[in-house]
Amino acid sequence: MRFIILLITAVLLSSCLKEELPVPKREAGDIKVGEVSMGGNYEYQIYFDFSTNQMTGKNSKNIWDIGFETGENGSHVIINTARNMMVYTTDKMNLSHVMSKDGYIVNPKFDNATGDLDSTGIGNWEDGFVRILDMGYSSTGNPLGFYKLKIIEVTPTTYTFEFGSLEASSSSTRTILKKDEYNFTYFSMMSDAEQDVSPKTKDWDIVFTQYVHQFYEPVVTPYLLTGCLTNRIETKVSVVTEVDFEAIDLNYVAGLELSENTNTIGFSWKILVGNDYEINMNISYVIQDHEGIYYKMRFIDFYSATGEKGNPIWEFVEL
Repeated sequence: MRFIILLITAVLLSSCLKEELPVPKREAGDIKVGEVSMGGNYEYQIYFDFSTNQMTGKNSKNIWDIGFETGENGSHVIINTARNMMVYTTDKMNLSHVMSKDGYIVNPKFDNATGDLDSTGIGNWEDGFVRILDMGYSSTGNPLGFYKLKIIEVTPTTYTFEFGSLEASSSSTRTILKKDEYNFTYFSMMSDAEQDVSPKTKDWDIVFTQYVHQFYEPVVTPYLLTGCLTNRIETKVSVVTEVDFEAIDLNYVAGLELSENTNTIGFSWKILVGNDYEINMNISYVIQDHEGIYYKMRFIDFYSATGEKGNPIWEFVEL
């Protein structure tokens, strides 16, 4: 019988350590199949939870622009790289002094696909400078223009920020609450509204989405790709290529080094051959969720039964 022993962190209480509690043995599960449809133009961002074997969220990538890190000490701001958004930092501290992208549209910045919040397109907004945001493209390929943004203040519970379309002489100032059961609080500047995007932090493990990946050969090039990202909160992944999917068990997992990078699964499980995608069946993944439970996973298709792309199908087993 294979099982997982989860270590319960000792908590200091009244100058005494609580005893570790035994965790019931878990039997390895049966093989299960997951399937989602992102749409032929990859419009949808789809969230999946292994423990419940369910899609737990689905949203159009068109509906949001920026996300505010939650938590008492959260202060990072992300952009929607699923739309190929980019950021340019100006040398101005007043939105009314930024009316054109001329002179600023060099060296675009975007969020690191690893999920490193110290490497985002907006970056160190505490410098007070206005950012110009290239809003990217809609799911139908239409350019969405440019906005300008200045983060004014962050508190343990809120963000205050000012924004407007690039050429507008007027702007709007908003204060938004941190939704601490979620990774981020999401907002659309184009619709001037908070948006529901991801499920609660503990209700998902992976998300299928487009995102910007930076290639370094032959030259440094940001490129919009379609793939699978993991929950940045207590979710870890290892890529397995040395053994077959069937041979992966807890004994094998014990020797793996798992990564917290959100793009460890990424896009390389599919290969573009001519105009069609083929699955790389030599790649498997071991995933540890926020509960400490291990799963093995591999992709088996990228097309629906009717031949539409953007339809990832995978099989997974709880170890």
